[in-house]
Amino acid sequence: MPSQVNIRSSRFYDLNTIGIILKQVVDIINFGNVGGPTGPGGSTGNTGPAGTGPTGPTGPTGFTGNTGPTGPAGAGTGPTGFTGPTGPAGGPTGPTGPTGPTAAGTAQTGPTGPTGSAGAPGTGTTGPTGQTGPTGPTGTSIPATGATGPTGNTGPTPGATGFTGFTGSTGPTGAQGANWLFVPPSSNPHILGAVWNSSGTLVVSAG
Repeated sequence: MPSQVNIRSSRFYDLNTIGIILKQVVDIINFGNVGGPTGPGGSTGNTGPAGTGPTGPTGPTGFTGNTGPTGPAGAGTGPTGFTGPTGPAGGPTGPTGPTGPTAAGTAQTGPTGPTGSAGAPGTGTTGPTGQTGPTGPTGTSIPATGATGPTGNTGPTPGATGFTGFTGSTGPTGAQGANWLFVPPSSNPHILGAVWNSSGTLVVSAG
């Protein structure tokens, strides 16, 4: 048992002695000789009713986390797009005038018909072909020993050929396809040689 000590009681302890006083109090309490003997244990009281206090408010929602960094851009440039089709050809070539008919007579041919007017330049129509002159009379038949009748004059040359229209200028060449990012379709387009994306693999369509 600790030796009998007088523990000073005060409302204002000196800071230099408070540690010593606390040590004395602890020794007395540890020895168990504080106060009178312990009385008999009392019966346990009834359990109190369960608390029905109100539920506390819901705590505030935590801050939303920062958005993660953007993933790296895809590597490589897609294939170059198809070259645009060539532009259409220039205007059509003007029609060639028809060739005049060959004279039909073997005897003297009638006078040459008037020459058709020349077609207008370019796409104008060719003038009509002149009319064929009437067939000359047939020579008189004579006995085998008789003189042969004169040969009829040769028919005139057919009318002049109409002016050939100018050849249209060649149309402009279609625009060249630009270098742009090509995104292939995700299903088979069924076009021969076209490229499409099959679950991440580039496949050339067989049509």
